[in-house]
Amino acid sequence: MIIIFRKYLLCVFILFLAGCANTTTVHIYAKYIPDESRIQLKQALEENGFNVETNTLDFPTSISQNTMLHSLMLQDPNAVEAAKQTANKSGFKISDIQALKEGNHWYTKNAIAIYPFPKDKQNSPLLKADLAQHFKTASCDSEYKLKLHKNGAYEISGENVSEENKGLLKGTWHYVQYPYMELRPYKGISWSRYFEIHQLVTQDQVSEIELIQLKPVEKHYVSQHCVYEFGTRL
Repeated sequence: MIIIFRKYLLCVFILFLAGCANTTTVHIYAKYIPDESRIQLKQALEENGFNVETNTLDFPTSISQNTMLHSLMLQDPNAVEAAKQTANKSGFKISDIQALKEGNHWYTKNAIAIYPFPKDKQNSPLLKADLAQHFKTASCDSEYKLKLHKNGAYEISGENVSEENKGLLKGTWHYVQYPYMELRPYKGISWSRYFEIHQLVTQDQVSEIELIQLKPVEKHYVSQHCVYEFGTRL
């Protein structure tokens, strides 16, 4: 009788482990949403049978809307649809679903990742489209302008540009991971320079101004240590 009971417990334990192994884990990238929204989404997913882990890691810059990524080898074929419906009911309508890879993030196990965006723009991450603006230097001995075009090209204009540096005035800009942006001139990648992105709110006599600043990580060949700024009145 004892032997039979032990075998029964062993079978139950094996079935329990098998069930755990087949449970899909959902990773919530919760950096930009309020705590109450994170908790509500986590609880809703857990009630639907998912293992849930939350983090505050940065989003890949190519993600600009509520997105769900998933590994190709999901144990439960209905997991993606179930997670999507749960996110939708929690107020995060999923606009894009992709398999395996987006930016530098890989999912090779039985996992799903959800990137939820907040409803208010003020707390949203800085997107690549936000950087496609016309910047100019501030508090600098010389005046320079930096145009970051939506097609990924850039142009620098200003005074006192030497002949040898004119090949650095045009090229491509790259925003791979916040808070860094790269200017890569057509002259060659060895001439590339990185800028650190800063966001702040200041105020003048008229109103508050939301600023995006680009501070050189190391001296730029043309604009040296000058900081570029773009402002929007609030």
